[in-house]
Amino acid sequence: MELDWGKSKDKYQTFLVFSLIFLACILVYYFHFVLRTGIIITHFFYIPIILSGVWWKRKALWVPFFLAGILFLADWINPINKQPWVDDLFRSIVFISVSIITIILSEQIEKSRILLESSEKQFRSVVESAIEAIITTDESGKVIFVNKSFEKIFGYAEDEIIGKTFEIIMPPQYREKHGKIFNKLKEKNEDEYFNKTLELTASRKDGTEFPFEMSITSWKVNNQKFITAILRDISERKKAEKTQNILSAIVDGSDDAIIGKDIEGNILSWNHGAEIIYGYKAEEVIGKSVSIIFPPNSDELRQILQEISNGKSIKHYETKRITKQGDIIDISLSVSLIKDFNGKIIGASSIGRDITDQKKAEVALAKSEAQLNMVTSNMADFISQSTLDGSYVYVSPSIKQVMGYEPQEVIGKSILDFIHPDDVEYVSSCMMRAADEGTTQSSQHRYKTADGSYIWIETLGTPLYNRKKSIVGFVCNSRDITQQKNMEDALRESEEKYRSLIESAKDVIAIMDYNGVFLLINKAGANQFNIEPPEILGRSIRDFFPDSYNKQLELIRKVITTREGLETELAVQIEGVELWFSIIIQPLFGPENKIKNVQMIARDITEIKNTQKELELALEDKDLLMKEIFHRVKNNLMVISSLLNLQSRYIKDEEAKGIFKESQNRAHSMAIIHERLYRSSDFKKIDFGDYIRTLANDLYRIYVLRPEKVELEVNVDETMIDINTSIPLGLIINELLSNSMKHGFPGDTRGKITIDFHKIDGDFLLEVRDSGIGIPEDVDIFNTGSLGMQLVTSLTQQINGELEFKRSPETSFRITFPETAYN
Repeated sequence: MELDWGKSKDKYQTFLVFSLIFLACILVYYFHFVLRTGIIITHFFYIPIILSGVWWKRKALWVPFFLAGILFLADWINPINKQPWVDDLFRSIVFISVSIITIILSEQIEKSRILLESSEKQFRSVVESAIEAIITTDESGKVIFVNKSFEKIFGYAEDEIIGKTFEIIMPPQYREKHGKIFNKLKEKNEDEYFNKTLELTASRKDGTEFPFEMSITSWKVNNQKFITAILRDISERKKAEKTQNILSAIVDGSDDAIIGKDIEGNILSWNHGAEIIYGYKAEEVIGKSVSIIFPPNSDELRQILQEISNGKSIKHYETKRITKQGDIIDISLSVSLIKDFNGKIIGASSIGRDITDQKKAEVALAKSEAQLNMVTSNMADFISQSTLDGSYVYVSPSIKQVMGYEPQEVIGKSILDFIHPDDVEYVSSCMMRAADEGTTQSSQHRYKTADGSYIWIETLGTPLYNRKKSIVGFVCNSRDITQQKNMEDALRESEEKYRSLIESAKDVIAIMDYNGVFLLINKAGANQFNIEPPEILGRSIRDFFPDSYNKQLELIRKVITTREGLETELAVQIEGVELWFSIIIQPLFGPENKIKNVQMIARDITEIKNTQKELELALEDKDLLMKEIFHRVKNNLMVISSLLNLQSRYIKDEEAKGIFKESQNRAHSMAIIHERLYRSSDFKKIDFGDYIRTLANDLYRIYVLRPEKVELEVNVDETMIDINTSIPLGLIINELLSNSMKHGFPGDTRGKITIDFHKIDGDFLLEVRDSGIGIPEDVDIFNTGSLGMQLVTSLTQQINGELEFKRSPETSFRITFPETAYN
């Protein structure tokens, strides 16, 4: 056992217990050994057992065991009764039981005491640490207790308030009302005020009044009733409520969408502005996710919630939202964090402003500014603003393109610094006139460019007024007219040259309107009538050409209507003599590209016409002569052919007879050509395709006695060939066809003869082929004694052609020759 000797109380308790134990030992000795009696005063033993149990708790269990041991020891050393052990055992059990009961009761009492002390400490700690003022009064209303917060709130020290009535903290004007409340409490009308919160007005020690909130309860001790009130200063809350009401009014009256949401994005509040912007009523969205107003497939809500979780606010963030009707709108969004009293983020408040119209206006403004900038940067003119004395205030960027200056190079300088010295006085007078009269002035003058040269510009200056309707400057629009000036000079020069050319021209040159009235005519035209040009101007062509008036007027109006010039020849009567003129009429375009007048140039071609008639007569005679020559040549060739045919009838030798036949066919082929020339209007060329068909058919009828055995195919183009080429080419075709028809199909041999004649890439191709027995391999056609092949080779060279020969699969002769062989 360990005892705490550190405190005097413990020492006293230990000393007393040990003293009583010692006294008990003496009594046992005295009664047992001195008096030798069995009657022992064991009741005395309960005193140290109970005291030790009360003071030492479980540590005191050794005391009953020790005293019981003393009894057993005494009876063992000096037994008095016959059975002392039974009595000693019974007494020992009683000692131990009393000690245990005492310890249990003592511990329970100690626990109750500790709990009571702890409860009292906790109560006092709560009361003293409470921020509310706590006051307790008795039934008479006298204060018996106040806590520290009461002293702080009301300004009274504890000794200043204890024993005073409750009315000391009540403003005089409210004491009667408070007295009625206290009397009802005394009359036990507690239900009206207990467990309820009252809002009243209190007065501090310094006399200032403030609102407070009071909770009342009553309790009794020894049948005496006490009343405890908890007072809370609600000045700040009232201010906050006032502020809250103001803010609520602002929120409800705001046109912006103000939305409160928790950390998960669920909507907690939804103002009237949100209803207007998004189209949802508050009851439709409260408790739902704010994603209802986010466009589909948007990841923005997750990002915003992430920013909120990270403790970040969002300021003036422009984004998109979707309304109940499905419209996408532009929103300027600000998001503020909502925190609890511990600073923990529990949500966010967002303010969204519909900037759809603003964005459209910005886009329109940006587009307008871009267009304006593009116009002012690229326009041929430059716009400027100046003060009354001519100092530049603004110059459009297009001055760079027109004058070569950057805008900042001229701003602040005078307009007159850039004007040609000879034009300064003129420009100054225009500025003064615009300022005096308040009218827009136009001037043309020379302006100095960045490279030092001068160009002509036309400036339109308009007065600029301030709010007081006073002229403070000018707005000018300047345009480069150098080219226009040059064109005007060139036009004047051109007019002078044109007039000089007109007057010096030998051809008739005149300008007439839609009705054929002369507006201008040169001397050559007037000389046709032996008068001067002014005598013709204003008069109609009817006055001078009555016979051809309608024809000339028709030509003039045709040119004006079709807007296209024309050239023709026209015979007119002048003073009874017929004259021919080559006339060119061209439209004259005026403003807006309209045609009102025409220009006529007429050249006298009477002599040319007479000469032409004489030539036409000569050509007609020549044509008759050529036709007669071709006719006679053809007749002569036919006579030769007939003579050869008659002579061949008297020749018995078949070989000689064949030679006559071939000569006859050659003459016939040339006769056909001259017949074509005789019938043609062109004595230089013939239709060679038609010629080939005629010649081939004639030879086919002569040589092919059995038409069912040999087929003739002619594939030719309708092509005009020069006579110088036609004659040798006809002889070539005659030789090749006659040779194929005579020798290619002996006996019952069947086959086909094909003639192709085409124009390919500027050259002509003639091909004669047959599917007969062919030419033997040992025969060299280019070195043969045959007259026919010699003719073919020689004539091919004559027309500058190339001869190509093939033996298989068909016997083929291909001759290619140029078109311009005989130009």
